[in-house]
Amino acid sequence: MANNTNDLQRGLKQRHITMISIGGTIGTGLFLASGNVVSKAGALGGPIAYLVIGLLVFVLMKGLGEMSTFMPVPGAYTSYSGLFVHPVLGFMVGWNLSINGFLGLGAEIVGGGMILNQFFPSVPPTVFCIIISLLILALNLIDVKSYGEAEYWFAGIKVVAIIIFLIVGVLMIFGLIGHQGFIGLSNWTDKSMFPNGFAAVILMMTGVIWSYLGVETVITASGETENPQKNVPKAINTIFFRVLLFYVGTVTVMGLVVPYKEVSVLNNGYAGLFSLAGIPGAAAIMNIVILTSLASAANSMIYAISRTLVALSKEGKAPKALGKVNKRGIPMNAVILTLFLGQVSLITNFVSPDKVFVWLISIAGFNTLLGWFGSFLSHYKFRKWLVANGGSVDKLKFKMNIYPLPTIICLIALVAIAAYTAYSPDTRFSFYIGAPMLVLYAIIGTILYKKGKLKDSDYKPFLEAHIKETEIK
Repeated sequence: MANNTNDLQRGLKQRHITMISIGGTIGTGLFLASGNVVSKAGALGGPIAYLVIGLLVFVLMKGLGEMSTFMPVPGAYTSYSGLFVHPVLGFMVGWNLSINGFLGLGAEIVGGGMILNQFFPSVPPTVFCIIISLLILALNLIDVKSYGEAEYWFAGIKVVAIIIFLIVGVLMIFGLIGHQGFIGLSNWTDKSMFPNGFAAVILMMTGVIWSYLGVETVITASGETENPQKNVPKAINTIFFRVLLFYVGTVTVMGLVVPYKEVSVLNNGYAGLFSLAGIPGAAAIMNIVILTSLASAANSMIYAISRTLVALSKEGKAPKALGKVNKRGIPMNAVILTLFLGQVSLITNFVSPDKVFVWLISIAGFNTLLGWFGSFLSHYKFRKWLVANGGSVDKLKFKMNIYPLPTIICLIALVAIAAYTAYSPDTRFSFYIGAPMLVLYAIIGTILYKKGKLKDSDYKPFLEAHIKETEIK
């Protein structure tokens, strides 16, 4: 039921939501940023950074999954923080996620421009940034089913490519293919495992956090998913497997096969491994796969951010125009604004693309801390809110097994990472940019709250369905 009064359509099927959860977030954060992480944190430090943040992500998604099966709405981050904690926090989290998404979208587009520039060096990366932007705009203006179908196939390509990468990498480690012979653990030396000490591993965690940016897309999509109480839990349960295989697994193989000094943002370890394997044209094919992945991740970001803007609009936290939805169930104004602000990527015309890329992921990584903090805090408060409003934890369709200890540990870990980011000279600039933005959100949110402008999300239909144990349509 879509009209012009802010209604979105439940047009995503089980196969869409499952594949989005498996491969929807794999983009520059893994394919390009991993090179930067390994080069700085080391051949073993890189996988450790991805594993630690991956465990945070696992707990995050379990908590979000619990809340989203109770209340499947677009813009889950802002709605849950505002309803279960405080409206001002919801405002801060929502706008932080949106602005952060613009930066992340810009990084994805920059990454795509860098890849295409390797094939066509005479064409400026800015031209490719514009072409990629127009492509993903078209994909987001059709309908939600078209978005889901595009992501289904995009994610499928990424998953197949990563599985092939892992198989080839393992065969190289045992000397079955390639010209290096038996590699084993030879690339894990005293100098390569932690070349800049363990402190560098902690510093790189901010960039790794950005690698997982977009993992919440499956939660955002719950507001447009058929049978969300059945389909969302199934998707959530793939998270830990995905983290271990796609992120930790591939970065570990990369560190074992490709010398850490030979990887960077511009020289990604995925194409590098295939070059070392001696497979003709494989590196070029991998770059094409990476390009597809970047377009996919950018596509997911536009979807997630635009739906967040719709939620902000419905709760009085953004202009009403951003909440308007056309007959196809597409929030046109929100989609166009998202892509427009994502053109921060065009500053590559004035600064080298790899530097711009690192700047964007560093700032976006730091700012992601607030969104995750808000979600962990929301989950910590959610069960108390539920019982206070007549609900029952036992009736929840999906529950985190251990509560609240993992959530509390993750809250402390995020604060520690933020403090260390501010302390280190290497990442302090992201704190200097990100922290004032958070203060600004807090000031504006407080002013709007005192004026009575901020509204709670409409939770009553979901609470009623929960109490009566009926299915959410």
